[in-house]
Amino acid sequence: MDARQLEYFVAVAEELSFTRAAARCHVVQSALSYQIARLEREQGVTLLERTSRSVRLAPAGAVLLPRARAVLAELATAEAELAELAGVITGRLRLGMIGSTGQAAPLVERALAAFHHRHPGVDIVITDTGSRQMADEVRAGDLDLAFVGLFADQVPADLAHRVLADEPLVAVVPGEAHAGADLAELAGALPFVEMRAESGLRQQVDAAFARAGVARRVAFELATSDTVVRFVGLGFGAAVVPRSATAGERGEVGGVTVLELADPAARHPISLVHRRPEPTAPSARAFLRLLASHG
Repeated sequence: MDARQLEYFVAVAEELSFTRAAARCHVVQSALSYQIARLEREQGVTLLERTSRSVRLAPAGAVLLPRARAVLAELATAEAELAELAGVITGRLRLGMIGSTGQAAPLVERALAAFHHRHPGVDIVITDTGSRQMADEVRAGDLDLAFVGLFADQVPADLAHRVLADEPLVAVVPGEAHAGADLAELAGALPFVEMRAESGLRQQVDAAFARAGVARRVAFELATSDTVVRFVGLGFGAAVVPRSATAGERGEVGGVTVLELADPAARHPISLVHRRPEPTAPSARAFLRLLASHG
């Protein structure tokens, strides 16, 4: 088997479509199908089970897929390291990034723009699967770096962790509501609009309620803190969000009233995590250096 065959196989396994896989690999579908069929003949196994309407992994394909991904990742790293020796950064930069980086946004955006300008040959891939999942993906090597909403004791101990920004959480309630910022009082009066369960912000809000010994009813789970605040303004309930999500002002903001919390531990970090001592990919190491220079 060769690298091209493995690349085509991984593409079909992930896309579950020969058409989409061919477009992803920038080849005609017939060439991709031929190479996968050749790989199956050479190995004497069926890797993909095909029907007229669907494609799915055969048992042999399920065995090969993680190893094929690992081989392709090692080849990409080798190519990037050789290019680095020649003074050129290439390859991919696989970033995890939460939907809102709050007060760290200017730093992150400046560093990304500068990196793209300095290293145009690097493909930047950004995903958001939630802070906890992204920390696990960094640990597994599926991401190079991730910006997460977690404190150091909330990520795997073998990851490097650096806080870029840390801001207090505040309560937001609809319109002219005069309820106090006591969590028990708010939970007794209103349902809550929350971030999705896998987010770092949700973990910090859950921790604040746990410290207060208060249970709450969750009306909605949304993807970004800005959307959470908008839904509060529409009257769907209360929320606890970073201060920056309310434009950093006290009083009524966008149809909501902002209330301070009494809990000094109710805070939301924006942190960078990566493998210790540094990422494997040259592109990720270069980005770390650039981020440090902009910090």
